[in-house]
Amino acid sequence: MEPLQIKEVISTDVLVVGSGLAGLKSGIELAKAGKTVIMSTKTQLCSGSSFFPLKASLGTQITKDDADKEVFLQDIEDVSHHMHDREMAKIYIEEIRDRVEEYEEIGINPYKLSEDRKACFANHARTIYMLRDWNKIRENVRDILVEYPNLSLWERSAVISLIKKDEKVAGAFLLDKNNDLFMIKSKAVVLATGGFGNIYKHNLNPHDVDGSGHILALEAGASLVNMEFIQFIPGITTPKYKTLWGEHTLNYCQDFVDEEGNSILDGVLPEGLSKKECLKIRSTHGPFTNSLPSKYFDIAMMKEIIRTKSEAGFELIYDPSIYENEGDFYTIYLDWLKERGINLVTDRIKIAPFGHASNGGVKIDSYGRTAVQGLYAIGELAGGIEGANRLGGNSTGSCMVFGKRAAQSCLEYVNSHNFIDINVEDEISQLHQVIQKASAKAEHSLTPNEVIEAIQEIMWFYGNVIRDEKNLQAAMGKIEELKSKYDMWSFVNNGSEQKSAFKARNFIILSSILLQAMLERKESRGAHYREDFPTENEDYNKRLFVSLKDDNFQLAFQ
Repeated sequence: MEPLQIKEVISTDVLVVGSGLAGLKSGIELAKAGKTVIMSTKTQLCSGSSFFPLKASLGTQITKDDADKEVFLQDIEDVSHHMHDREMAKIYIEEIRDRVEEYEEIGINPYKLSEDRKACFANHARTIYMLRDWNKIRENVRDILVEYPNLSLWERSAVISLIKKDEKVAGAFLLDKNNDLFMIKSKAVVLATGGFGNIYKHNLNPHDVDGSGHILALEAGASLVNMEFIQFIPGITTPKYKTLWGEHTLNYCQDFVDEEGNSILDGVLPEGLSKKECLKIRSTHGPFTNSLPSKYFDIAMMKEIIRTKSEAGFELIYDPSIYENEGDFYTIYLDWLKERGINLVTDRIKIAPFGHASNGGVKIDSYGRTAVQGLYAIGELAGGIEGANRLGGNSTGSCMVFGKRAAQSCLEYVNSHNFIDINVEDEISQLHQVIQKASAKAEHSLTPNEVIEAIQEIMWFYGNVIRDEKNLQAAMGKIEELKSKYDMWSFVNNGSEQKSAFKARNFIILSSILLQAMLERKESRGAHYREDFPTENEDYNKRLFVSLKDDNFQLAFQ
């Protein structure tokens, strides 16, 4: 097998991986400070979940006033169930008001809702700024980047491995849009690659939200935290697949039925909880949570899916009066559905659980620093402010808050460090070793896409809303079997499959981590539901950390 050949070695002060809200904020801040920046993005500019057109708008929740600070912190703690970083939560509350004023600097013109509103899972209403019109934002960002010739944008490129020397980040290997291999020498790397929703067959994420940054950081020496806490949100399967479902519409829902018209809630609701009350509570939050009685809505869905092995979803029966509600919260969503040819009353509306957001991620401090010098992680990739559940309206804001702080720290780091001398041949040899370790001696190797699709299927059925030891163990066995049938070397030099070859390898590693983390937490807490351990256990009031040592995963509660 021919070894990989480097086309060119390029130097830059900072490599920013990702061009969603977090990547844009940190990259533009660093370019504004005069540093040379390469911004790599797997698809086009303004990528990832930040710019995935799932709905008409995204919100940013901000602190109302000084009196709201303690109340806001309590809201975060209530949702987190002891799983968040308290210092990061305090910083978010202190700084978010200033950061929303800086949206315009990265091409976003948010509008403030006329009335305070409770974000998803929040106990108190506060000010919400809405972000919308993704295409216009993308145009604005392109105009802004023209002002910074020191920022080079590499679209349709993939960072496949980080380079580290003397316990510091020294650069990365990157496949460009033509699948040519580049070595990027950099003083620092900012990872802003997003979550890993694409590891699930049914997900509400673009294809580039695939956990690549988690593997890059882990193999460089950083640790992961809270990986078992994953948001699942019901999404529309029919009439238009992968459309975001508005939970607030449950206020007008009459029943939730199977193909024969039988209510799927009747068999799971405990005594004392009416169907109407369950739907009312479920209308207040998008993602599944074990913390509220509305959990039976999602459990009913997944139980039936597992029992029937059908992925078609289940039908919501709506009251026609929903279209008489003229409030913004309804009209904006219903009009958005109308643009997509969907009517909740005249169409058969079916939903199923979709993978959506990772609550955990790379362990960072309040400046986005990982345990590796010169390596930063921000946005959904990072674990910190989120806990067992995610408080709505904080995700976009944390990209701004910690994107800015990471840029500030990175600037100081770059100004005080020189480029590290690295031997090109030694580094390419190490990259080859990584590929060889991921290459089984399979007589007939599965293709990268076969591995990817198989893992997506396994994760959706076994690592979804309902989990138990038997199924998790079975899933881990299936992943090991896939690993034994995948010869990465067979595809890594194939120009059309190079990037997918690395994605398949990352999926094997990431799925193993997720399943092990789900197994370790023998309780149900927030977004994590174990049918064999259905209650929250105070013995698990600790966060679960994942690290890599001698090619083995180390999991520890701390």
